[in-house]
Amino acid sequence: MERTKRILDRFPLFFKTWDTDSIIYGVVAALGKRLDEAEKDLDAVLRSHWVDLATGVDLDKLGALYNLRRKPGEADADLRSRLKRAIIEFKGGGTKSSILTSVRMTLGLPRDYPLDMVENPPVEMHREFSVNPGDTWAFSSESVYDSDPKIEISLESEGERITNPTVSNLGTGEEITFQDAIKKGETLVMGDGRALIGRRNVTKSLSTTSLPRLPRRLSKWSYNEPLSEEIGVFDAGVFDDSKFAIGIPTIRLGFRWTAHQPATFELRIPEEAVSKENSLNLAKEAVDSIKATGVRAIIKVVKE
Repeated sequence: MERTKRILDRFPLFFKTWDTDSIIYGVVAALGKRLDEAEKDLDAVLRSHWVDLATGVDLDKLGALYNLRRKPGEADADLRSRLKRAIIEFKGGGTKSSILTSVRMTLGLPRDYPLDMVENPPVEMHREFSVNPGDTWAFSSESVYDSDPKIEISLESEGERITNPTVSNLGTGEEITFQDAIKKGETLVMGDGRALIGRRNVTKSLSTTSLPRLPRRLSKWSYNEPLSEEIGVFDAGVFDDSKFAIGIPTIRLGFRWTAHQPATFELRIPEEAVSKENSLNLAKEAVDSIKATGVRAIIKVVKE
């Protein structure tokens, strides 16, 4: 009727186009009806090419463009969601924006729903080494950045004490020495510009308050301390004195630092967004299908 009315409004008043029983009205109405139907058909063709509006066979044909077939009994809404994810993956898969958009669509969330993605999320790292004076070893921060570790030193063997222990990064030339003794049962903790043995502050005994940095690349480290001149003396004696060979102490060295995980991102989803059954698994599937190969994804549910 819209087209019919617009045509009739163009006629002069003496044609009496307002009379629905007149011949001219009948001719124009028939023509307008055909034009309205043609416009509806054209609109249907346009709608069939839009993922949000296409239904049935038209939606199947759009899916075929991305090699997607309707699963047995799958509703239009579910197929439409899978098709949208496929389009995002085809256009820009692996990007932060495409992953967030895909998860929002999968969970039926608004476009501006707050999802937080943290790239290279931090994780607390801890490594321990059992060493003797003069030992060397190699390790890295396992991070995308260099790190500032905390270093713990304690006596692991049966010795009574260790004196002036030194930890060195041979790659950077940095080292730190505790210019005092550590007794059995004590643990020296160095980091954040200070040193503690239990609750006792022993920062003044440090050679420097700047600990060796832990590079992201593999670096070589060493542990040393002054050894007693009595070590390694066998079958030796002097008048009115005796010497005994003593053992080399074994030291436990601990390193603690915060690493930013390489090739990893953490997606934080509010608890209310995954309250429906199986919604968390759907979110994981959406992320796994679109993230780049070799990238590790961590999905964390957070409370508001």
